[in-house]
Amino acid sequence: MVTDKSEGEVRLTIGDSGYTPQSVTPGNVTAFLQNIHISNQIQNLLVQVFPGPPDIWVEDVDGELDDDLTSWIKETAARVDLYASMRVSWYETIGYGCSVKSLGYTRRGGRYELTELRDLPAQTFGQYPGHGNVQNSLMPGIVIVGDETEVWQTYDTSMKTQRIRNYQIVREPTTPQPAGRAYALPCYPVVAAINHSNKAADQQVERIGSPIILPQIEGTITQDLKAWGDAFVKKWGRNTGFIIPPGITFPDVKIRESPAAKDRLDALISWIESYFNPTTVLKKTGDTIGGSDTQAGRIWAGFIGGTQSWIEQAYEAMLRPLLDRNGYEDRYIKIRLARPELDRSQERREQVRLGVEAKALTLEEIRDNLSELELSELSP
Repeated sequence: MVTDKSEGEVRLTIGDSGYTPQSVTPGNVTAFLQNIHISNQIQNLLVQVFPGPPDIWVEDVDGELDDDLTSWIKETAARVDLYASMRVSWYETIGYGCSVKSLGYTRRGGRYELTELRDLPAQTFGQYPGHGNVQNSLMPGIVIVGDETEVWQTYDTSMKTQRIRNYQIVREPTTPQPAGRAYALPCYPVVAAINHSNKAADQQVERIGSPIILPQIEGTITQDLKAWGDAFVKKWGRNTGFIIPPGITFPDVKIRESPAAKDRLDALISWIESYFNPTTVLKKTGDTIGGSDTQAGRIWAGFIGGTQSWIEQAYEAMLRPLLDRNGYEDRYIKIRLARPELDRSQERREQVRLGVEAKALTLEEIRDNLSELELSELSP
């Protein structure tokens, strides 16, 4: 039996272990991705890019379905959990730039079979191997040495690296080879600024709820007043109370609530929301540039469909050796995720109205195309 074993570790090593001169490091990307504002955007996209398992089939050069090979490829995809791997690939290309896979094959009963599709966590490629040119600062374990790409994985808490030789890299095809570029990369400095603004807001809450108070002793400083002052400094807080003795005053230090921290926080969050929303191309200072719900829907559907397309193509290419090595060079694997459905009802209503006004449509034609509309709406 001839066997190609998949390689690499699927266990994660958590920590700031990456080598990169940039302030956004492989080690802190995981924390950035867990920030509620960016995580929410990614999760909202995830359910639309992956509304359910894809349709998978095999066809010949004429586009005719091959039932036997389709059944085999579907069984293989289910066995290696292809759909979960596709979701992992998309998430890691968003967050890190690419996703590394290692596929295991074996020959059984005269057929070359895929036995494992191993997803190697992007976080484990954050250690520079000490040589080669880094192409993606968030995954410095992927380097170019001469004309060759080398992939090095950090595989345990000892921070040692091992070279992965049986690998495939999934990346968005318009990004640089071999390690891509993280789609979310421009958002990471914004997340860092959000964290800073949150701290500033927390400090403001503390200052307003328990402000800095400077007690002032007027007159003779007695032992009792000194003891009271010492206790006040040590114990003053939001949940403490004191009896103010004679001779103590509190000058106003003029600490007031300011909207600055909140305004900045709102602006930063809106930047992330806008970045992940392609329909903002229709907006300009609050006014739409010929914009409409239909246009926004088309842009959104195109964005989701384009993302689905490159993921499908990546996995069609990944499974291609199953056909070639089994003598099916004239067959093609097709993978198709469900595309977003556009609501065209308003557009169709408008078309019918124009047709009625021009007396170009009969009631039967209207009834066939727009049965859900009240005919009274369309009466001239």
